[in-house]
Amino acid sequence: MIAASRKMFYMHKKIAKGEWTFFRPQADLGIELKNKTLGIFGLGRIGVQMALRCRGAYNMKVIYHNRKPAKDPEKLLDASFVSFDELLSQSDVLSVHSALNNETKGVFDQSAFSKMKPTSIFVNTARGAVHNEKDLIDALNSGKIWGAGLDVTNPEPMDATNSLLSMPNVAVTPHIGSATEEARGEMSRLAALNIVEFYKNNRIPKVVNPETLTMVKPGLNT
Repeated sequence: MIAASRKMFYMHKKIAKGEWTFFRPQADLGIELKNKTLGIFGLGRIGVQMALRCRGAYNMKVIYHNRKPAKDPEKLLDASFVSFDELLSQSDVLSVHSALNNETKGVFDQSAFSKMKPTSIFVNTARGAVHNEKDLIDALNSGKIWGAGLDVTNPEPMDATNSLLSMPNVAVTPHIGSATEEARGEMSRLAALNIVEFYKNNRIPKVVNPETLTMVKPGLNT
């Protein structure tokens, strides 16, 4: 979000090309985030953390769209549940934190982007298939939206010639949201804990899909 709003990746490339010369007050301006509206698509654990940071750093108003209202996060963030169309039309930054499923696949398409503000920034750190990449490129080129920040792409990995990589107001990273030594170490620890607990106590402490536990038993090749 920050990198896209300030054209950071594009400006870094200009330095590397030797194009950083004198101060030009009106050149390559970004968009201010302070006091803007953050729209969250999928207000789960990660969406809540995004919203907390945006409220704390930029005093952003938080709106969100889920399949159903999330009462506890609403109270924590003073957030408002809105329809999908309202999320599109009201968000200055629209950040995607949903799972990828039949309901969310391709939901951010030409129709969705056309309902967003021409000054808005689209952020997807969830799964690339939630947005239609051709439609996103068209929306950026036509000015339907102002910018985009992506940690996931569609398809993934992204082709090196993709036009998103050369757009001034787009920031793309190669799916590195959890790419720190601490995070990956903790992921490994939890995986090991799950294995040990399953074989010792027939339980999995950290499980995403608990319904599968009725299908397996310790000691079996599953």
